[in-house]
Amino acid sequence: MKKYFAQIYRRFHTSKPSRGFTLVELLITVLISTMVIVIAGFALVTITSFDNKAEARTERQIDLNRAFDFMTHEIRMASRINRLETEVADGSTTTLEKIVEDAGIKAKLGSYGTIALYLEIPIDTIPTSCPPPTPPAIIPSDYQAGFDRVVYDIRPTTGSWLSPRVIARYGRIPSADGSIDACKPPIPNDILVDSISDTDINPTCTVKFGAGGFYACLDGSLVELFLRGAVSARENQDVTGRAFSRLSSYSTELAPVLFGSKSGTTEMNLTWTWSGTGNPTYKVYRTVDGVATEVYSGSVSSLDSSTTPSLHPTSGKQNCYTVRATIGSYTSAPSNARCEDF
Repeated sequence: MKKYFAQIYRRFHTSKPSRGFTLVELLITVLISTMVIVIAGFALVTITSFDNKAEARTERQIDLNRAFDFMTHEIRMASRINRLETEVADGSTTTLEKIVEDAGIKAKLGSYGTIALYLEIPIDTIPTSCPPPTPPAIIPSDYQAGFDRVVYDIRPTTGSWLSPRVIARYGRIPSADGSIDACKPPIPNDILVDSISDTDINPTCTVKFGAGGFYACLDGSLVELFLRGAVSARENQDVTGRAFSRLSSYSTELAPVLFGSKSGTTEMNLTWTWSGTGNPTYKVYRTVDGVATEVYSGSVSSLDSSTTPSLHPTSGKQNCYTVRATIGSYTSAPSNARCEDF
């Protein structure tokens, strides 16, 4: 190689007339130039790849942190986490799907994946009517209890969202100041963050809910969140932290536990249990289109609409039933709701 470079040098520094380059010399020059270009190009591609990975990693971190901050804020504001008044999800005998169903909103979720969080967030003011275009004097029935219901789940990616999974939210969208408008309907399938990993975190905690790259571990009013974002096909990024509900006392309120089933197309059967002492008087309420009506008052703990005419459901509507128990001056919290469409 040095020999050929020496020949080229002498041709440029000789006093004799130039005879030009030989074919071999040109080929060697082209080969060397090509090697230099290939090495430089490989280095440029490598540097660009590192930059793209670093940028993707930063974007994943920002997206995961935003989702984590939003969820932890709602957890802090919740009065109940993965539970109703008399029903607590334990991940085995009582699932989150059952909690959501007993809350009367399972059908409203639309499509959903694995549920990881159910929250009940109190509100300050419930208006007596809603402005147009919402019909006046009609407040959504799920809002009359004085809180908004929020559900988080992890599901496979669809549409233009980044794969492999997304975290979706059901509930009303808070205003900039954190308030919730009762007259606005809940939003199902609202994507909070995409590109959630398929690799299962599977945290080591006693009570946990979720799947893949999204888990919530529950210990009373304390929630530990685990998020795993997919930076690439082989690289994941984790965000983990804790949030404590400021409003939840996590004490099980004394209330009847209601069970119900649809009989045929026109009848409803109800039974309930009472864990308190004494022999209370029970009042059964039916809610249709947001309006609650007392349909029974007495001492029995089971009813069916074939023998109790007032219990008969309203046709063409969703009928939700709840029960309260009264002993002396004490009236219990309402039971869980049992809802059926007729």
